[in-house]
Amino acid sequence: MSVFIQKIAEYISVSGETIQSLAKMGNINRTTLQRIKSGERLPTRAFFKKLTRVLRLSSVEEAELESLLEIAKVGEGTYANRQKIIELIETISELTEYKIPFSKELSPKRFAANSENLVKSMQIVSGEKQVLSLIEQSIDRELSEETESMIKLVIPYGFQAVYDYLFQQMLGNNKQLRLQDVLSLHREADDIEADPILGALKHLIALTLLDNVNYQSHCYVHQLKKENNGQEISALFPHFILTSRAVITISRNLTQAVRYQDPGFHKLYLNCFEQMLEDTQPFILESNDLFQVFDLDRSFKVEVVVEPLPCFAYYADRQMLKIKLNKEFPYYEDLLEAVDRYYNYFRQVSRGMLNIFSLKNLRRFMEDGSLVFPEEIYHPLTPIERLTTLKQVRDDLFNNRRLLFAIDDDKLFLNSAPEFIYESASCQRLILHYKIDGRVVYKTIELRQPCIVTAFKDFFTNLPDSDYVLPTEKALAEMDKLIRNYELKAICD
Repeated sequence: MSVFIQKIAEYISVSGETIQSLAKMGNINRTTLQRIKSGERLPTRAFFKKLTRVLRLSSVEEAELESLLEIAKVGEGTYANRQKIIELIETISELTEYKIPFSKELSPKRFAANSENLVKSMQIVSGEKQVLSLIEQSIDRELSEETESMIKLVIPYGFQAVYDYLFQQMLGNNKQLRLQDVLSLHREADDIEADPILGALKHLIALTLLDNVNYQSHCYVHQLKKENNGQEISALFPHFILTSRAVITISRNLTQAVRYQDPGFHKLYLNCFEQMLEDTQPFILESNDLFQVFDLDRSFKVEVVVEPLPCFAYYADRQMLKIKLNKEFPYYEDLLEAVDRYYNYFRQVSRGMLNIFSLKNLRRFMEDGSLVFPEEIYHPLTPIERLTTLKQVRDDLFNNRRLLFAIDDDKLFLNSAPEFIYESASCQRLILHYKIDGRVVYKTIELRQPCIVTAFKDFFTNLPDSDYVLPTEKALAEMDKLIRNYELKAICD
């Protein structure tokens, strides 16, 4: 029996009512309620809402019961994955929405007691807490004493405590850090759970969104094979961390570490790190080259797009692109061809692609006509063009011409920065675009790990049936209200 069914039985018992009396008071089917209580079936969303009302549950109790119902439907692993993706979306939105002031300075007290140990040529520690403490002290020393702080990491994705510590130390810090890593996404050959990697992804993206962190991330996926009665054959200390003057080697199980303060040893590991960068692919790419960020010259197949605005590519033909792209841009002709080809693809798959957008960001677009591209390459849409586009989106939604859904902005914080593109079973792309001091910054994360791609596809394809998406009728009502406001504004202007 699931925890959800146990809770339902408990709430019914506490109510002091019978199945028959509850069914009568809530105007719900008695047989269905009995089958739910006995665990023979799970309630629909509408039935669940009626049941929580008749049981007089508080908002906290209802939220807990709703989570248990979702777990009963999809399983704990899938539910955990979906929650991690929600956390990832909201983390991105929060870190790109609000400017964090630089007001924190590191105090040398953190590592003063161990300063003598940290300058020794070699220091050995055992135990997970001791290993993490040694790493934290080395990070503090690097940030506090070096003019140009530098940290290079070769650690497994499961060692999230290091990334979390770096994030906490750099958040609001007036220090600049150059951070590089080669992330090892190890997993078992038969492992289909994505939870650990999804958790790591949130930490990595949070770091790259800090203004004072110059972050270059590479990764590789290594499929582990069980040999020698299940024991993995590997080097004793396969992970390491480099600061400006020291190297920390770490055992595979993260319970032993050796810190070396030796120039020759440091140079050896530095050369090793540079070779690893050459042999791996970028995981997080920062660039203002739109061809590189959007991969405009590549053939692809998009199935799902979750983004701030409805996919306007459907409504922008070549003639409109020729007008709106800035002819003074040095590579105007090349950009026109690439964008037209990119947009044309979306026009061809308009009926089959799932597009989920934010009404909040659509309202913002109606105010300024701003898109995700740098302002120097295009002319913002005029108020009339915005209104025309809005009416086209509304018409497609009303007539069910496209798979269009609007996020419930009260339940999911999606700002103008993230754009999730699910291409196929082998690729999931996350494109970030936001402003720092008036400059548009782009970052691209391309995910090809099957377990992560599967988790994102499950999340996206189930969004339309979740409470995170508005019912079509409510989305249409909001868009009609927006159209009326701007029609009235156009008349007044």
